[in-house]
Amino acid sequence: MPQRHMNRHTGARRGTGRGYTGTNVVLILLCCALTVFLLSTSYLGDRIVDRFITPAFARIMGKTMPAEATAAPVLAQNTAKPEQLSLSPAPAETIEFELPETSWYLLQMGAYSDPEEAHTQAKAIQSLGAGGYIYEDEQGFSRVFAAAYADQESLLQVQQQVRNSGYENTAYSIHPDGIRVTLSGQSDDAKLLRAAMETIQSVPGRLTEFALKYDENDMTPAQAIQFMNELAVSLAGSRQSLKGADTTPLKELDEYAAWILDTISTFLTKSDTMSKVECGAAVKHFQIETILKYNILIKDIE
Repeated sequence: MPQRHMNRHTGARRGTGRGYTGTNVVLILLCCALTVFLLSTSYLGDRIVDRFITPAFARIMGKTMPAEATAAPVLAQNTAKPEQLSLSPAPAETIEFELPETSWYLLQMGAYSDPEEAHTQAKAIQSLGAGGYIYEDEQGFSRVFAAAYADQESLLQVQQQVRNSGYENTAYSIHPDGIRVTLSGQSDDAKLLRAAMETIQSVPGRLTEFALKYDENDMTPAQAIQFMNELAVSLAGSRQSLKGADTTPLKELDEYAAWILDTISTFLTKSDTMSKVECGAAVKHFQIETILKYNILIKDIE
């Protein structure tokens, strides 16, 4: 019995010895790993790790590190030529925009060789809510206009009504030619320029339409102010699109838009003190002047 007890005890001690040896191996491996980590944080450490520690660690683990595994990675070099990497510019786009041929019919209340008579007639017409615009023609006559219309039929209707009220009048017409404008630029810029030109070219027609509505719909100065503000906003955006324009048509259109904006600003400054009749006369005066200046604009572009 005692003999058997001693054998079991001895076997237990041998087993404990084997466990102790395994623990030592694990601790050694952990120390090696820690050493590798610490040394790898410096250049000298990298050299030591690559040359001594890594192969030794591999032998401890019973593995052989392949030579290519320890070699420094080689970064792929970009051999493309610089011009192959650059982005190609967006293709230019050529656009054609037509300032169309138009016709305007003005109600003329008189033509005077004496400018003073023309001013007297103009004030009398303005007191009735008409434009009273004085136009100096090439022959030296001062023509007094009451309103303007986009078609001859509308002019003839008003002309008869005015005559029935006891005022003599005649028709005066102008016909700006159509002009085709060719521009070249990137697609987005070309679209903005086209929209800007369309907005500026539409101003005489928009003013004419509003002038007719002002009388027919019994509108108020407040409504005229709102219209002028909206017109100014659209023109300001158009001028921004034309900023830096270096061609004659665009420069001329920009100057025309700038003049319209200045005139709107003057109108808005005085509008608070205007009566309904005075506001109507101011709108028609502005309308006629815009049409006549547009006619000059077309001639300058030609």
